[in-house]
Amino acid sequence: MEYRWDLLPTPPQFDPELSREYGKYAAKVLALRGLHSREQARAFVDPNQYSPTPAGSLPDLERAVARLLQARKRGETLCIWGDFDCDGVTATSLLLSALQTLGFRVQFTLPLRSTEGHGLNPQRLQQVLDQGCQVLLTVDCGIGNAAEIALAQAQGMDVIVTDHHALPDPLPPAYAVVNPLRLPEEHPLRFLPGVGVAYKLAEALYQALGIPGVEEYLDLVAVGIVADVAVLQRECRYLVQRGLPVLANTQRPGLRALLDWVSNSQSSGTPTAQDIAFRLAPKLNAIGRWDDASLAVELLTTSDPQRAQTLVEHFVALNEECRQLTQQVLQEASQQVESLDLARERAIVLAGSGWNPGVLGIAAARLAEQYGCPTVLIAKDERTGRGYGSGRSIPGVNLVEAIEAVRPLLLGGGGHPMAAGIQVDLSCLAAVQLALRRELAARVGPDRQARALAVEIVIDWERLASQGRDGVAELDEVYRQLQLLQPFGHGNPNPVVALMNVRRGSVRLRASQNGRHLKFELGSRALWFWEAGEELERWQACQALDIALQLEAEQPWQGKVLAVRPSGDWQAPTVSAPSLRIQDYRQRPLPDSLQEVFRYDGQALPLEQDFLPSAKTALLLARWPWLPANLAQLLQQVQPQTLILAASGHHWKRLPHQIARLQELGRTGQWDPHVLAATTGLPWQWLAELEGPEQIPTRLLGRIQESQAFHRWLDEASPTQIAQLCQRLLRPDPLPAVVSPK
Repeated sequence: MEYRWDLLPTPPQFDPELSREYGKYAAKVLALRGLHSREQARAFVDPNQYSPTPAGSLPDLERAVARLLQARKRGETLCIWGDFDCDGVTATSLLLSALQTLGFRVQFTLPLRSTEGHGLNPQRLQQVLDQGCQVLLTVDCGIGNAAEIALAQAQGMDVIVTDHHALPDPLPPAYAVVNPLRLPEEHPLRFLPGVGVAYKLAEALYQALGIPGVEEYLDLVAVGIVADVAVLQRECRYLVQRGLPVLANTQRPGLRALLDWVSNSQSSGTPTAQDIAFRLAPKLNAIGRWDDASLAVELLTTSDPQRAQTLVEHFVALNEECRQLTQQVLQEASQQVESLDLARERAIVLAGSGWNPGVLGIAAARLAEQYGCPTVLIAKDERTGRGYGSGRSIPGVNLVEAIEAVRPLLLGGGGHPMAAGIQVDLSCLAAVQLALRRELAARVGPDRQARALAVEIVIDWERLASQGRDGVAELDEVYRQLQLLQPFGHGNPNPVVALMNVRRGSVRLRASQNGRHLKFELGSRALWFWEAGEELERWQACQALDIALQLEAEQPWQGKVLAVRPSGDWQAPTVSAPSLRIQDYRQRPLPDSLQEVFRYDGQALPLEQDFLPSAKTALLLARWPWLPANLAQLLQQVQPQTLILAASGHHWKRLPHQIARLQELGRTGQWDPHVLAATTGLPWQWLAELEGPEQIPTRLLGRIQESQAFHRWLDEASPTQIAQLCQRLLRPDPLPAVVSPK
């Protein structure tokens, strides 16, 4: 996988107070993630500073609570219909335990992955009806089962849907539909997965009955949220922050036995989100892939430690079988990939016989990561004449949209933008593969496969050495500060740190004992580059390296290397604010005496080499660059000694005309970013991010709003503040340059 290194500058809204409170590295990452004020940062770092959102904010939740309390009063029987993945299992276990504690008559049912698939189905629904249940409560499913819900309602059963998957139009005819996607995009509860919605329902029931103690279920909530790769922002982040300490001291025999099994001699203290994602969740997911997921609910709800231990041993054995079958699919699929021209096709849609449907998602995720392409794998079942597929995507490519575009060819399908499933008739498999590959490829930009590596922290290793500073000690401090930003996961990734100019004498390179992996030794610390052992000689031959890595929570910390490149011509810029003179002509006319001035009037960046001044000169800003990254590009290319401020904001009055022209060109099928940029005057890089005119109201306008905010700041900031911004944009420690070498 080739990466494009994007060295991110600090946003101009950066508050220096954050550095004093959290340290310069953590403060920069907070600013890059949109947390500019002390209040925002404190609510992010400390759950005690976050204000939880009332459960009643969820649409239809109060109606659902009223019906459930009515069922409790009448002594009616409830049936929880769950799902077989980790999110569904934890949500089912949570509500089963909570409702039993509150005195409800409740039972549960889970479909079998191998024969029934996700959601409601008529056969199992009839069994539930025959058992005399008056209320059906779905968790992590149901939103796409309008026909089954109508059938249940027609037979006198009230159906309460709690789900978080994509909303159909119209909504199913249920008694209540509790789904966070019905909320506005910026609402704190918008990212809740199935277990998060289940917890909010339990929270509301406990509150309505005046009973304390709902927080005891936060261990299940933390496991389900992380396992479902929910966005760790807003309420989801808060619930995981609260849930991890509860998980560390869980009183559930099954969860305790599972934690003890997956822990190792290096694990201590509170589990991390990474422990859940890579140790706990795979074991719980394994049972749903191979067996009846009801066993996972039994594990999470049993009070018998001996039974819990037996179940854990069974799960671990199944997980090993899952690993072996995944490897089989990966090997066979990789052989098929070798015959593809991925530079042209830009998407992977493969089918195979003998593939177990339960491992396709894992295998697809690995292929998508390895090749940088959206990937769909389909298991052919000749006995039934059907194919069962699972897909994983890359950022910016919506799987659900592609599936909807080919839905007439499918028996079924749906899921999330990054993960989805399909069912196909084998008689039209070839047509499905071709159509789906084309739809996915159309959503992959020509440069999308060169995946961007967003580097948030840059350390110039050679510069530290020249100053007599200990690089390992500096990394220790980076690690300490970044732990304040845990838990890491989707929406709050572990920051990427780049060590630049690591000279050959500063690092020792060795292959692992089996030769598969590469180890970089920096003093007493180890950086592991997995599956890169064959590159040992290549990197040993380099005089200096740039190493991009993540610091992982071990004792002591270890580095997970993501990418390596020769240092090349990269060097730390030495321009600082005191050496950059500022002349301010924003509110007054320019004098005629200005000489040897390089005038920036909105030229496309980066500048062509022929247009650059031959010697250091003054840079006159007749127009503001679009964004801080563009200002950084300009400063680094021109290397001015004097910066003349002569801009008066951007002429945004032309924006409606530009947008209208862009939409007009999009309707004609002309979507070359450079042609569109020349016609509209908008940056071609922004237009290259768009997959079509339908993204103008969201992605493009988001860029424009960001630019407008930057221009307002430049209009109002003092010369000293602008000088400080330029210093941050040019300084590599801890703030990186923007342009990486070719």
